[in-house]
Amino acid sequence: MGSHRHSNELQNASSSTQDAPKPPIEPIHLPTIEEILGQDIWNNCAVRSVVSGVMGGGLGLFMGLFLGALDNPIMQEEMIGRQQLVYQAKQMGRRSWSSCKAFAIMGFVFSAAECVIEEAQAKHDMTNTVVAGV
Repeated sequence: MGSHRHSNELQNASSSTQDAPKPPIEPIHLPTIEEILGQDIWNNCAVRSVVSGVMGGGLGLFMGLFLGALDNPIMQEEMIGRQQLVYQAKQMGRRSWSSCKAFAIMGFVFSAAECVIEEAQAKHDMTNTVVAGV
């Protein structure tokens, strides 16, 4: 009796796998010349480092704007509204420019170090990222 139930379960399991639709097989897509050239440009350490520096600068700019807006002037009670606005705008500008430079340098140096290590090891793995960050 137990073996009969076991054989029914096997038949049900095998029939359910046969009924499942199989996804269509798609042909292999070879990269075009433009895709290969794009990869070659991106694999250049100088290009990668400059792009990372620019992106880091953009991130620092927005972080500086956000964090600069949170600064309160020391003499807030003595300032009129226009003075507070001017002070706040200057503070945001200074903080943005400072953060922009810092993040740009960090992004550039980190990306350059990672790329040089990757070129030296001739492989792309997590070790490159860890070593570049140290």
